Amino acid sequence: MQELPVILLVQGSFQSPIVYQQLAQSLHALGFVTIHPRLPSCTNTDDPGFPKTTLVDDALAIRLELTRQVEDEGKTVLVAMHSYGGLVGSEAIPEDLSFTKRQSVLGTFGESPANDVHPDGRMSLLGAEQKLYNDLPSPEASLWASRTLPSSHAVQTTKLTRAAWRYIPSTYLVCENNQAVPPQFQEAFAATAQAHVERCGSGHSPMLSHTEMLAQRIHNTAMKAIPHPPPSA
Repeated sequence: MQELPVILLVQGSFQSPIVYQQLAQSLHALGFVTIHPRLPSCTNTDDPGFPKTTLVDDALAIRLELTRQVEDEGKTVLVAMHSYGGLVGSEAIPEDLSFTKRQSVLGTFGESPANDVHPDGRMSLLGAEQKLYNDLPSPEASLWASRTLPSSHAVQTTKLTRAAWRYIPSTYLVCENNQAVPPQFQEAFAATAQAHVERCGSGHSPMLSHTEMLAQRIHNTAMKAIPHPPPSA
């Protein structure tokens, strides 16, 4: 029986890993080991040096874990990226770790009017309840909005040095009810990466509002991406 790939989650901005726990549990139920490295830009946000955190720091955290899984553990890894995590993953994945070109999704958001940039170099998200959690029941949306974190503004200005989508086959799930990144922009990002496009009716955070659907989509993508041995005679 073919071993399932490890799922490496690369999260978006402004949120802690707890937002992705339901998705990880659903993937576990489907047989996957899920790894979720903490991004420096979403960790220790009260530290005086936090505003100097850049996208490069986030990418290094992902690359170190990816290298450990591929080179030290001998694992096949499928990288699942959400929102800003697409930029981090694209920066993080070197071609020499690709498995006949592993998965990547690149989306470039630039500076958003929803970003509230503070003088100390931190930024927070305006209207998180509507932008990130619009398809959750109001009490849940309010809860998750209250748990959002500041980000370092430097991640917005970090110049990328690689684009993994150039050598990584990609699947892009367009979330048609996304209030943070409208579908037409998602479609443009997917077209740039020449990604296989799938669609769902979710808002920006399907790991919360459509957990089982998202886990199944990741499962299906993994099954298509990994090589299958020829049937035995």
